[in-house]
Amino acid sequence: MGAGLDRTFSPYRLGALDLANRLVMAPLTRQCAHADGTPTDEMAAYYARRARGGLGLIITEATFENDELGCVAYLNQPGIANAKHVAAWRKVTDAVHAHKVPILLQLMHGGRVSDPRCIHEGESPVSASDTQSPGWVLYTDTDEEKHNRGITGDWPKVTFPPARALSLDEISRVADGFAEGAARAVEAGFDGVEIHGANGYLLYQFIHPKTNHRTDEYGGSAANNVRFAKLVCERVRKAIGPEKIITLRLSQDGVDDFTGAWPGGLAYARAVGEALADIEADTLHWSSFAWKDNRASDGSTPIPHVIRKHSGKPMIVNGGIANGADSEEVLATGAGDLVAVGRPLFAHPDWPHIIRSGAQYTWTPFNRRYVIKPPNDLALAYPSDLPKLDWNPDFSRRRKPGWMNS
Repeated sequence: MGAGLDRTFSPYRLGALDLANRLVMAPLTRQCAHADGTPTDEMAAYYARRARGGLGLIITEATFENDELGCVAYLNQPGIANAKHVAAWRKVTDAVHAHKVPILLQLMHGGRVSDPRCIHEGESPVSASDTQSPGWVLYTDTDEEKHNRGITGDWPKVTFPPARALSLDEISRVADGFAEGAARAVEAGFDGVEIHGANGYLLYQFIHPKTNHRTDEYGGSAANNVRFAKLVCERVRKAIGPEKIITLRLSQDGVDDFTGAWPGGLAYARAVGEALADIEADTLHWSSFAWKDNRASDGSTPIPHVIRKHSGKPMIVNGGIANGADSEEVLATGAGDLVAVGRPLFAHPDWPHIIRSGAQYTWTPFNRRYVIKPPNDLALAYPSDLPKLDWNPDFSRRRKPGWMNS
């Protein structure tokens, strides 16, 4: 074993799961499902290849749970909204479990940063409050991305329209939607689910004071801001039972605010941690570009360390993990109990085996070509089974109910 990796490759008990080591595959957006959200065989090959690479746990890319209230976040996003989705995901879970690795499905609602081409005609995106994201849809505005995805023609930035605040009844309905998606995930063979409360999406829009201007029980304080996420986890727990895993992902930054920081810094992080102490989740998951960069003016302690301490919950830490020493630092400093690895796994599915070997290794610089066509298990999908893309840049086009069945 590589020197000093005893913590990284020690077993860990997460809820009812026994993990072989502390390494987790972070959720990695690819937009490689079929147009109706059905996972492809290529996706089974992709996840199986990384399971074979020596991970302790896999968390999938963000998946929509239904086609209500602007839940679908982007084109060619996978779904878990119907029986066809369930059957296709079953190929993925079977392929991963063949390597004795557990896998969680990440569930997400896009909120105000849902691609406008995914929203129904006559509807607006929804959020915590009446706001409008200043950003634009990612991965559709560079020549290299167009080339890698086989897209031709003009491709202007697709911006986000104004969003409206969810009503109390709608908040409850969205929470039920997460629960229904979680139940289908279990039917598809997943070992549990991750609730996406990070990176700019709907639950993040409630948790972050910058986007939550509510004055009811879902806004105005850290405890109120996380109430929606807690409600979702509560409904999900009732739907999937005590043995399946639930994680909640958190972050300061979003897809439309890459340098985002929580007003109040560590004080707000402490309050968030205290408010999540009784959440129906087995672990929390901190997402960042660099986990030690807390972006706070009231102290230098990394935020995942603060939330872990004040919530009493186990913590998955993601952000800036490039090698075995980085993983050991997370675990040795008490910032986390598990380490989530993202970008290195696109080009290097054997990343865990490589660092464990202790051999000198020249890492391939990250490039999005590996996002679209990464190394995969060709026994499951040859040559690729990538979907046919229709990413018309006319964002005045909207979807009609029933589009998944057309």
